[in-house]
Amino acid sequence: MTGHDVPLAPEHVVAVDVGGSGARLVAVPAHGTGGTDGTDGTPISLTGRPVRISAAGSDAADVVAELADALAVRRPGLRVAAAAVSVTGLPSLVPDPGALHDVLQAAGARSTAVAADALAAHLGALGGRPGAVAAVGTGAIVLATDLRRRWHRADGWGHLLGDLGSGSWIGAHGLRAAVATHDGRPGPASPTLLAAALERFGPVEGWPAALYGRPDRAHVLASFTPAVADAARAGDLVANGILHDAGTHLAESLAAALRPGIPPLAAATGGVLQIGEAVTTPLKARLSALRPDVRLVPADGTPLDGALRLARSLVDPRDGELVEPHDTWLTVRAASARSATSAIAPTSPATAGKENRA
Repeated sequence: MTGHDVPLAPEHVVAVDVGGSGARLVAVPAHGTGGTDGTDGTPISLTGRPVRISAAGSDAADVVAELADALAVRRPGLRVAAAAVSVTGLPSLVPDPGALHDVLQAAGARSTAVAADALAAHLGALGGRPGAVAAVGTGAIVLATDLRRRWHRADGWGHLLGDLGSGSWIGAHGLRAAVATHDGRPGPASPTLLAAALERFGPVEGWPAALYGRPDRAHVLASFTPAVADAARAGDLVANGILHDAGTHLAESLAAALRPGIPPLAAATGGVLQIGEAVTTPLKARLSALRPDVRLVPADGTPLDGALRLARSLVDPRDGELVEPHDTWLTVRAASARSATSAIAPTSPATAGKENRA
């Protein structure tokens, strides 16, 4: 090495989690042992906007490109050995998963993985063990798998068709209860929920126009979930009933997904679980009644941890392949012809496609 040589920075692995409530990126040394909490090395953490859903599908590739640009500005010349992205709606709303690979590789990653958020949640919550995981945020989906040949899904059909027990489901039911109270319909009333909804959304007459035309409607509905949780803690019977039903629905989805051939191991992860016992107690009770053989364990980590585990497995698969690729849940691109010294660079979905065709 001459006096003019500059030593190469350590290689990193990058994980991205893109969802309906926002996006997160973390970059850590490729050969470190730490997670996303900064216990080893110095993680680089960034946040981004939620995905938007239109008639053309999800704009997840744009979200990842924006985060890649931000990372290039934050740490110029960062070398990326591998990158993995966890994305909501991959089975149904992402029109071209290949575009996500293009963005990651145009940004400098040599090996890339694109996983459904349910799989990343599974890998984070069960640490690479087979079983079933309920991922419960803005939406709700259960994935049960042996990580090889058996894959079973329950729910995850979006806030109009399913996502039972999710943030959008809880928020929507809270608003329905508020409207029923406003109308004076028979049945339990919730002045607490009505007051909270009026404070957040204004007069009831404006709610349809404020909600129905929004592309981020599920996120807006989920934003009312904290108000439902607060009302429940204050003793509101209607709010407590909504949260009880949410936990029950999640248990029923877990039981439905745990088909023969999948070990009877389960976990639940996501922001809704942070509400606490109002959701988790009925979840445990209903799952125990439906499937007494199932062991429900605390989640080891988050979907971002799962994406990071997946990215690391592309670099150092010491225990063999972490999970077999699957057309629906996971696609992988092996190391490309890029130089091992490739650095992350600003990119966009448009430039990504051009670079990969060159």
